[in-house]
Formats: sequence, C-alpha cells, structure tokens
Amino acid sequence: MLRKLIPLALLPTILSLGLTQAQTAETSQAQPSEAGQSVYRKVLASSTWIHSDRGNGRLATGSGSLIDKGRRLVLTNYHVVGNVKHALVFFPVYDRQGKAVPERIFYLQRRKQLAIPGEVVEIDQQADLALIRLDRVPSGTPALSLARMSPEPGQNVHSIGNPGKSDALWVYTAGKVRQVYTKKWKAKLDERTILTFQAKVIETDSPTNPGDSGGPLVNDQGELVGVTQGGAIDAQLISIFVDISEVRRLLSRRSVQALRVEEGSAVGTPPAIVRSEPLPSKDEGRFFQPETWMQVQKVASVLYAQKKLDLVVETYERFPGPEADVVAKLSPPERDKKVRQFAQQRMEQLRLRGLYVLILRQPTYLLVMRHGDDIPGSENLAGKLAQQLLADFRKKEFDAGMITFLQTLQKDTGLSPPASTAPKTPPNNPPPDNKRER
Repeated sequence: MLRKLIPLALLPTILSLGLTQAQTAETSQAQPSEAGQSVYRKVLASSTWIHSDRGNGRLATGSGSLIDKGRRLVLTNYHVVGNVKHALVFFPVYDRQGKAVPERIFYLQRRKQLAIPGEVVEIDQQADLALIRLDRVPSGTPALSLARMSPEPGQNVHSIGNPGKSDALWVYTAGKVRQVYTKKWKAKLDERTILTFQAKVIETDSPTNPGDSGGPLVNDQGELVGVTQGGAIDAQLISIFVDISEVRRLLSRRSVQALRVEEGSAVGTPPAIVRSEPLPSKDEGRFFQPETWMQVQKVASVLYAQKKLDLVVETYERFPGPEADVVAKLSPPERDKKVRQFAQQRMEQLRLRGLYVLILRQPTYLLVMRHGDDIPGSENLAGKLAQQLLADFRKKEFDAGMITFLQTLQKDTGLSPPASTAPKTPPNNPPPDNKRER
C-alpha cells in the first residue's frame, strides 16, 4: 500500500491562507548547533523563496536553490510551479550585521524591488523537479555545489525552507537520513489535481511543512543531496526528498546543457534594495579623528540613500582573526593574497555592492576594492582613490587623506552635498607604506 504524501508548496487563495493540510510535526525553528550554523550560513545565500501565480487569485509559494550561477538556474519542485511559464524568486536580504532578514512581511512589502522574474525552462514531472532561469542573479550570490553521490542512512542532513504556517522565511531544520530508495507515490496538489511521482528519494526523520517544497537538503559540507518534496500525512517525522541522482539526470538533458552561460551585468546586478540601512564601518585601528569618522559615516549614508551603493571602511591594528601572527610573517606576495582573500570574504559576508576600504597597521597595508558590475564612476575609481589615500598616509595625514578620498568619491559618483573638511591633525601612528588596488 502506498503511503500518501503531502506536497509542500503552499497554495493559498485570496479568501484563505491555509488550505493545504500541514504535517502534525512542527517545523524546527530552534537555533542550529555550531556545525549546523556553519552549514546554514553557507547554504542560506543560495536559498530562495518562490512565488508562482496560478491565476484566479491563487498564489503558490515554495522554496528553491541556485545551482548554476552562469546559467542562472534555480532548482525547485514541479508542483511548486505547476504548468505556469514564469515565477518570481526572492533571495535573502542581509541587514547591517550581515544577518538575513527573516520576516516574511519585509519581502512582501518590497516585492517590486526584491522579486526577480524567472522563466520555467525545464520540468521533470515524474521526479517532481523544475528549473527556473532567472533574469539576473544578485551580485555575490553563490551557487550550491552538488554532491557526487547519494547520502547514506544515518548521515546528518540540513534543510532550509519557507513554511507557510510561519511568519519567518529561511527556516533551518536538521535531521538524519533513514533510507535512500526508489519510490512511487501520489500527492494531492489541490482540490482537483492528484499527481503521481516515481523517483529515487531520501527518507529522513526531519519535519517539513507546506511551503518548504523545492528547498535544498544538504550534507555537512553544504553540498546539495536532495530537494524537499513532501511529508507523510499518516506518520510523524518522515519526510521525503528527491535524491541528487534525479537532479543530475535533469541537468544532463540536452535542452538544459544547451542553455547559454551568460556573463556581465545580467548576472551581477543585484536588486535595487538590499537592506534597510547602510552597512557600518569601523575604525578599530584608530587612524582617524572623531570628526573625520563622522564624515565617513555621513558620506556612506548619502551614498546608500542616493545610489544604493555601499561604502565600508574598516581599520585594524593587526590582521583580524587567529592568523594575525602568521600573516605578519608572510612574504609580501603571500600576504597580499591572504589579505585579498579576507577582503573578498568580508564583501561577500556583508553582501556589499560598492567600495570596501581595508587599512592595517601591522603589517602596514592599504586596500581599496570595488565590488559590483554596475558601480557608477570611472573604471579606475578604486585605484585612483587608493593612490590619493596612500599619498596622504605616507605623510601621516590620515584625516586629510580620508577627506580627499570622500570628496573624490562624491564627485565621481555624482553625490551631493559634499563632505565638510575635517581636522587634519593625525594620530602619531606610522602609516601604511604600501598600496593594493583593484
């Protein structure tokens, strides 16, 4: 006898928001363990919330994940998109502390700015899989890596979804694999439609709910091993995920392989609004007078308000983190590589789109990086700004250098009003004696 499963796309109507029957087990919204937190942070940026308009006031919502950045492909369930040709896809928005905004209402209120249109380009109705090709991918968004093999029973797994019964998005759930096997089953999509599926599946002990459909199931390395499909309505803590082998079979189709990989602004342009406030800067190295630092914060606020661009300036006494002593002893080329890696990770962590300035005292180092494909200003803006900072820093005129930097930035990006002049008396500290630009 076939066990009945409930597909986990949420299909409300204008008059009712909860027509799909939920599992009896509650979605785990507890804080993940330390290992779970690491996996969650890694996978979250690739996770999506999907809206599919079925007509007549019916909106299906589900989950998904970016699995191919070059082709701009988001993976989800067939029953999330049904037979529609287009869908809207949301990615997590990060606040000034670098944490994803979880409130569902935040995204609904900013739907026009945050929702990315996509076309359903491929479906596998039997395996309950679908691919959505986005118009663009937010800058800095990584694609999930695909596991080479199916998971084993007893293996830890992690999932992210958007349960409709919760007011939160990006909900984390941990579990263990019970078994991996081939299954044929039926699922009720709505009051009129019953779907039949047959695929290799992963059975876990983790709870799932309507709205989680299509979301990623990953291993401890953050690699995709499955796609959330449904939960058994007559058994607690049994959930079904479509196995990675079915995903690879879908991706191997000629029609998918023929999709052109595109580079440039279509891939790198983020949504117009990425957070509610500008990103904060920090002067832990104490290079600047308070008046100068106020100007940094003022220009950063104006830049974000007028251009939706970020300016983040971070100064440190030493290379941040436990590797400070190691970095100090590296050769200049190795140190340059290490510092650049740190800067790149910071920009990705902050979801920064604009300019990032990093200043170290020991070892002395100055770096200006430009992150984003459509930043206004000259192409060599970062290099020009780095040269200006370096010239004044070598004379120990830290404040004067930063004010000149801010004025040039405002001029090149068309900002108004210009920053006022701050005191030029610098702290008695040695300046960085090298420059790195990009």
